[in-house]
Amino acid sequence: MHGKSCPVHQNHIPAWKRYIRGFLRVIILINALYQVLFGEVFFGFLALAALTILLIPRVFTKNRVYVVPVDIEILFLIIIFFELIVADAYNFYSLIPYYDKFMHLLVSFIVGIVGMMIIYTFYALGKLQASTGVMFSLIVLITMGLGAGLEMAEYFYDQILYPLIGPYLPTGLTQGSMIASPLVDTMEDLYVDTLGGILGAAMGIILIKREEMKGKELEVIDELEALASEKDEP
Repeated sequence: MHGKSCPVHQNHIPAWKRYIRGFLRVIILINALYQVLFGEVFFGFLALAALTILLIPRVFTKNRVYVVPVDIEILFLIIIFFELIVADAYNFYSLIPYYDKFMHLLVSFIVGIVGMMIIYTFYALGKLQASTGVMFSLIVLITMGLGAGLEMAEYFYDQILYPLIGPYLPTGLTQGSMIASPLVDTMEDLYVDTLGGILGAAMGIILIKREEMKGKELEVIDELEALASEKDEP
């Protein structure tokens, strides 16, 4: 039988985190419903689907996880809002020249900081032996790899899928921008992804070390440790 995990009772979550999470959920829901009814139906449904996945993790993890750690949920709600609502539904990619770079930096930063929290959790549980420098380098390399994978996926979509399904979707081509050719845009994205990964991993280390100096652990580390520990139970 799979272990069920609800590591931190909802009443123990700081009020300000609950307010931020609630605000983001509501603002995404309102905008997604508006898009489904009056605007970009495709992106509205995507936003609703993403919100649903975060709200009911037990369905998508076969009852292993009941609650997504609140800090991680807030970070991913931020990505959903700025990507599916602001960038796609409201077309900020076309309206603001450097919005694409902002998104690459934001997503890679969040991937970096969440990745550092996850890898540190394995270290704290004794499942990984590595120095802080090695963990930092690993997260940066993973972020760079994810960025490269995204650019490869965009190239595949533009060159192979778009001629077939492009006319039926409101996405348009993904590579290139108003201010750069596809090649230049791709290389700039990779550099920004790397910068975001560095900043995110560094921020993760700063937050972890700050709590260690207080003799504490970050709440998200406690939650991730609880999740990892319960998954190991028979």
